[in-house]
Amino acid sequence: MRTTKSRSYDDGCATAHALDLIGERWALLVVRELLFGPKRFTDLRTDLRGISPNVLTQRLETLEETGIVRRRKLPPPAASWIYELTEWGSELEDTIVTLGKWAARSPFLEQGLPISRAGLLLAMRAMYTPCDNGSFCVCLDMPDGTAVVSGTPEGLDIRFGDEALMSAQAIFSGTSSVLDSILFGGVSIDAAVKSGDARISGDMPAVDRLLQAFPIPQAAP
Repeated sequence: MRTTKSRSYDDGCATAHALDLIGERWALLVVRELLFGPKRFTDLRTDLRGISPNVLTQRLETLEETGIVRRRKLPPPAASWIYELTEWGSELEDTIVTLGKWAARSPFLEQGLPISRAGLLLAMRAMYTPCDNGSFCVCLDMPDGTAVVSGTPEGLDIRFGDEALMSAQAIFSGTSSVLDSILFGGVSIDAAVKSGDARISGDMPAVDRLLQAFPIPQAAP
């Protein structure tokens, strides 16, 4: 079956077909924003800085036509429309994580740019490196929501909700962009706390173990 896109590579390679499906500007970032749960149109516009309403509408329509995203209406009293990934669309997570891990070594990657909560969490999933100094369970408290990240030798677990929050050893507060600059941009956590951009409560050693689990990658030659 051909895609509904007017432009295609007309190439039998499945990688080329993948680009037919998700290669348009913004398309993969829309998928990124939906990986941690459904969102309304207005939420997507907020998280995808710079996208116009028309372009977002076009990308959502195409992703829906190709079976990557579905649109559904919440029951009353919310009764609002949301967008969510299909089961097949959710399988793109590993692809996005792998792309992020590869691009993190780009010598052209600019630091200090805004990043959404989903972008930060996927970066953490991509760059997590288990350390010998023990596990951690830290709540990342961001203006657009919290996430509890737990690091063990087996990997990184990301959870949401009050039950997950109860297991957190510490709360690390700040915008997703500030937390990203501390984890991956070389910004000192002491400087961020002193300036008021970040706040920490609870077990500071747990936060230290979290920071050590995300070494800044060396740029490719």
